[in-house]
Amino acid sequence: MFTTAPLFGKFHSPLKDAGLPLRGRPLHHLESLCAQRIDPLLLQPNETGHNSRQRIYTPRLTFLAFLDQTLDPNSSCRSAVDQILAYYQSMSDSPLIDSDTSAYCQARARWTCDELIDIRRALARGPALHGDTLLPGIPGQRALKVIDGTCFNLPDTAANRAVCPQSDDQKPGCGFPLVRTVGVFCLKTGTLLEEASAPYTTSENNLFHDLWPTFRPDDILVADRNFCSYASLAALSLFHQTDGLFHLHASRNSDFRKGVRLGPRDRLVTWSKPVKKPAALSEEQWQQLPATLTVRMVRVRLTTRNSRCQTITLVTTLTDPRLWPVKLLAALYHRRWKIELYWDDIKTVLQMDMLSCKTPAMVHKEIQMHLIAYNLIRALMCEAALTGDVPLERVSFTGTRDAAYHYSQAIARIPVRQQTRRRRLYAQMLATIASDLVPERPDRREPRCQKRRPKAYPLMTRPRHLMQDAPKRSNSKTTRNSLS
Repeated sequence: MFTTAPLFGKFHSPLKDAGLPLRGRPLHHLESLCAQRIDPLLLQPNETGHNSRQRIYTPRLTFLAFLDQTLDPNSSCRSAVDQILAYYQSMSDSPLIDSDTSAYCQARARWTCDELIDIRRALARGPALHGDTLLPGIPGQRALKVIDGTCFNLPDTAANRAVCPQSDDQKPGCGFPLVRTVGVFCLKTGTLLEEASAPYTTSENNLFHDLWPTFRPDDILVADRNFCSYASLAALSLFHQTDGLFHLHASRNSDFRKGVRLGPRDRLVTWSKPVKKPAALSEEQWQQLPATLTVRMVRVRLTTRNSRCQTITLVTTLTDPRLWPVKLLAALYHRRWKIELYWDDIKTVLQMDMLSCKTPAMVHKEIQMHLIAYNLIRALMCEAALTGDVPLERVSFTGTRDAAYHYSQAIARIPVRQQTRRRRLYAQMLATIASDLVPERPDRREPRCQKRRPKAYPLMTRPRHLMQDAPKRSNSKTTRNSLS
């Protein structure tokens, strides 16, 4: 234990006495990527409370090691500690660090979710995320946001099961705890702006309601039919001056013979306030909503690659047909599919589909670290696209992750005093990212099926401990052969 409290005398951290990271040496190879994007004050020790003492695992070192585990999903806590040990053992005046993972795990637990959320939001509003990557034709270049939800699996521990139950479709003890997350992404850059997480039993609309205060005036929210409701459109327009563009819910009538005609398959219709209050709204909020709501309903045809057309009905509060023609609304909603790719990058590339922490408290921190890693990669993609003058949509997320991970290790081996070499290698990294473009595949459709066959093992129908206690059934043919 190392502390600066007067009660314990003048005990200091070996890192400070040795003068290793505080005298111009990097703590971790990822420090070169985070130095210009994360405010150093967010990684400094706190004045009081958690992370206030001087330790070997400083908040900055712990954060970078935790981030390294997220970017390399196959990395365990032991691997993270071994990496830190190998880094310091290469120095002549290296501090004494125990190879046990207990101190590192405790250091990760000292980070709070609020501190990690501040870092994620700082990455989302970084200057590298804003550039000439806007969707053409949007009046006033208003902020475009898209929302959708997904689920993640948790380790099957007693602590996780107590907070996050498994799906009702599976037998007790045969599934994994699930957590539901709803995220708001920037449709121009793909950055995750806000998110809300809860156990699987919480609906996406309840989490959507929790995200309402995060929307700003003049925002345009694009979402699928699950979020389309009278309460959502009215509350966003009245309380937050936010416009919405939603796919019409299946329970709503799409009769184009009613309302004011604005053009072919384009109507202004009036919705009446439902009799039943939604569960996500309080009684006070429900009473503040107007009795009627005027919305615009358009029917568009989206052309696919095989020359077939899919007809959908959109509802929006963008009622001016001159500023918002039908073709622009159709193109804007057609970009909503990008959020499916954003979640795929998080769940597949960063392997967030199956989390690894054993307690609910650490699970929420692990979620935030994954989202921090995602925003960090998105920031690099935006910077590479602006520097290399290439379309942002064609920059590879996986290629950016791999190039940043390997180039950061090369940059860390260059002394800090040689800034010219570091900047040159960093520019080469951006050029490599900009040159790794994915091919243009408009309207690409892939069936949701797997080619690789799984092993011919039966599915678990009972909890594992009950199956282990059950007697094994002997092979009758083998038994007869042994008797003969």
